[in-house]
Amino acid sequence: MSDPFSGALADALILTALALTVLMATAVVLTRNPARQAIVLSGYGMVLGVLFLILQAPDVAMSQIGVGTVVVPLIVVLALHATRRHREGGDTGEEDRHPDHDDPGHADREGDGDGAGTGAARGDAR
Repeated sequence: MSDPFSGALADALILTALALTVLMATAVVLTRNPARQAIVLSGYGMVLGVLFLILQAPDVAMSQIGVGTVVVPLIVVLALHATRRHREGGDTGEEDRHPDHDDPGHADREGDGDGAGTGAARGDAR
């Protein structure tokens, strides 16, 4: 009894899935808009899931479809949304406060640790 997933048709199916995976990976890399890239990444996750299914790894395929198609693109979209809201001065109320400039001792600490005090001691020791 031979393996039902062998022969020329199975090889053609695997090669087609691999080619589609390469095309989708290239599309993810070439997409410039991050929101669109998240959508293309979701399609790439689905294609990888199908490839794993064709290669007879259903548990890996289910994990890939769940994580690569849903979770990762969702996290990317939520991060983009949070970043845009933060840039527009969202609901944090801290858009006017700059921690580097509000600290009165900031300028005094810049010279600390740069070795300025040790340079003279080294010069004297020579």
